[in-house]
Order: sequence, then structure tokens, then C-alpha cells
Amino acid sequence: MANAASRLVQRGVDVIVTSSQPAGRAARAATSNIPIVSVVSGDPVAAGLAKSLAHPGGNFTGVSYYATELTAKRLELLKEAIPGIVKIGVLANPEVSYLPFEADTHSAAAKLGIELSVHQVKQPADLEGAFSAMRQEMVQAVFVLPDLMIAGEAAHIAELAIENHMPSMAWGGWFTESGCLMAYSADYAEMNHRLAFYVDRILKGANPGDLPIEQPTTFKLSINLKTAAKLGLELPQAMLILADEVIE
Repeated sequence: MANAASRLVQRGVDVIVTSSQPAGRAARAATSNIPIVSVVSGDPVAAGLAKSLAHPGGNFTGVSYYATELTAKRLELLKEAIPGIVKIGVLANPEVSYLPFEADTHSAAAKLGIELSVHQVKQPADLEGAFSAMRQEMVQAVFVLPDLMIAGEAAHIAELAIENHMPSMAWGGWFTESGCLMAYSADYAEMNHRLAFYVDRILKGANPGDLPIEQPTTFKLSINLKTAAKLGLELPQAMLILADEVIE
């Protein structure tokens, strides 16, 4: 990412647009002059990318899908789907350990009385070992933390979760489309479309530091009933009614 960002800066582009915080972070490290518009997965203020959400300052702005309560809500939904759950395996990529999701997961799990077993996966080849270890630890479900590499392995994660009889909760609708049990997230397509608004304003002369970083207002719960059937789960009817998308 750093090399790609440097090449864009060398070409003298008018605006750099990224769809993830790691890419936005790389662009911010490469230039303090060219406007950067990005989707942000963590807290942009805590990460040093913006002075505040309302007045970012500098050359960085965009849309954040981070909200502390999102992680807690995902865990609550997983606990509702599997009454009596006490131990959950977590998939995390240490390459993005600077993002707040792992810390948020520990905090939310402690409040819910859930024990966590965190497994760090740096590359796709690490996934099978992680699931093997979780099976030996007798975890009752798997909780997937946000990361681009992990996002690209949605189908593989779904396959391993079903093979190891583990209900899975993830953070994007493509996970349930790929076979994971559940996902709860902001509307990523809507956020990416929203980036065009920022680019338009900047190309018309707006200062990126004066454009507030927006936070998500719409969240979607998706459930894969085919996967539930394979796992022998009967999900609460109330949860199915609340779901925005049910794959049958």
C-alpha cells in the first residue's frame, strides 16, 4: 500500500480515494498536501487521521463505519442465536492490530460473560490452523474481526466454520452470502457511494479538512438459514423478523 500511495503522489493526482483505513493511512503517510477521501474502519481521531469528526483538518476526510457499540451488538446477536454460549473463538489479523476491534471485543465479551480465544491470522494459509486450534479448545462459535485479507477469505471461512460445526458472526453481508451464519454491519455499498460526494466537493474547491467525517446511521443484519440448517440450529423467530436479509 505504501508503494502504491507513493506512486500516486509522484503522479500528482488531484485526489486520492481509498476504501479502507489501512490504505487511507498509507496515503496519509505519503502526503500532507493531496486531498484524501477514505472509508475509515476505526476511530479516525484516535488514529491521528483527523482532529475531530466535525472538523478533520489537514488533507483527510471521508466516511467512518466505526462505532464502539457495533462489536457489542454482534456479540449480543450471536449470544441470542446460541443461548448458553460461553466460549467464542475470534479471528483477527495482527497486521491491523492498531484498529480498535480486538479491544472492543474483549470489553464487550467481559460484560456478556463470554470467554474469548483469539487466533491471529496473517495470511489465508493460517485459517485452517486457527480452526483446528479452536476445535480443540471446544469453542462454540467463531467471531470474525474486520480486515481486508479476512474479507477476501469469506467463502473459505464459511466452509471451515461449517466443517468444524461452528456458527459464525462476521461484519459484512458478503460473509453470509458466502455461507457464514450471520453478519451485522453498516451499509458498505452506501458508504463507498458516499465517497463520490466528497470527491465532487473537493474538485469544486472545498477543503477536505472542512468536510465532516460521517458516521454510519444504517446497519444491516443478514442471516443464512441454509447454514443454520447445516449446523442444526433453529434461530429465534424474533431474530429472523428483525433481519434485513435472510438467505434461504
